[in-house]
Amino acid sequence: MKRSILGLMYLIQGMRKAGVDVDAKLQSIGLRADALDTSSIIHPSLEWDILKVIGEDVEPEMGLFIGQHYALAGYGPLLMLLVTSPDIATALEKGIQYQGLTHLSGKLSLQHSTRHIALCYQPNDLHSSLGVLRAQCEISGTFKFIQDLYKMMGMSAPRIRIELPFAQPQQSEVLQTFYDYYGQDIVFNQPQAAFWFDDAVLTARIPSADAVTFSSYEAKCVIELERLKLEDDAPSVVQRVKDYLELQQGSMPSMAETAHALQIPERTLRHQLQQLNTSYKQIREDLIKDKALRLIEYQEYSIEMIAELLGYSEPAAFNHAFKRWFGQSPRQYTK
Repeated sequence: MKRSILGLMYLIQGMRKAGVDVDAKLQSIGLRADALDTSSIIHPSLEWDILKVIGEDVEPEMGLFIGQHYALAGYGPLLMLLVTSPDIATALEKGIQYQGLTHLSGKLSLQHSTRHIALCYQPNDLHSSLGVLRAQCEISGTFKFIQDLYKMMGMSAPRIRIELPFAQPQQSEVLQTFYDYYGQDIVFNQPQAAFWFDDAVLTARIPSADAVTFSSYEAKCVIELERLKLEDDAPSVVQRVKDYLELQQGSMPSMAETAHALQIPERTLRHQLQQLNTSYKQIREDLIKDKALRLIEYQEYSIEMIAELLGYSEPAAFNHAFKRWFGQSPRQYTK
């Protein structure tokens, strides 16, 4: 199932703040962070391919800091659903039900014990360095999400005991960063992450609760989740190329950059596309044509702006290409 590209964008932002030269790594695969289309969605396999490039040589413990740059704004209708829930129990239930709308790649669940409840998170991969890096980011981001959500709802966050599925850092200064962020009540080497609360929090009423707004945003969450589920199948190589080219506005990556991003040798990618009776050039042109029509029909951009968004240095070049594709100029098309 695809998900919003915002999770990847927040991760990129966090890497920048952590001193990782992420922009140079993105440039090696033809991407610019400031040109990423915030409205686009991304398949997990493509997101993982990009993470392999930008996460190379990044220490997993750095994920503690990187995850602190995930923001509430990226959660759209899910955020509004949670803050208008009648109580914390409902907010937890809905957060798990619609976790496909979050930036998490693993699985959320609830665990009960005597007088306590835990929001648990099982990462997908705790065996590779890159998998642990992503898990560190997502667990750190989830902790921040809980704190920020309580603040947005006008409530004081409860005391939380943290269980982490990582080995305890050996360096005292690194260990101290975990205590500084999560507090002193941390247990390492657990099978999954868990945020333990006193179960009395479940009945706490949310001041911003609103039944009408809650119902409206739940309907939006259902629609969005169904839309993302429609693209649940493993993408073909053609779809992988299309998905990658869809990510950003402006100049599109070259075939060599795309092959690098998708972890496919360029010659192999060319051959695979030929076997499917297409080419990188054809996929790229078809995509530009589709984007051109969408932008023109949106009627919010000038021809000059559309040309720039599609990577043309001059509007005349865009006009020439459009006329070749559709037999008329962009201005004639809009009349």
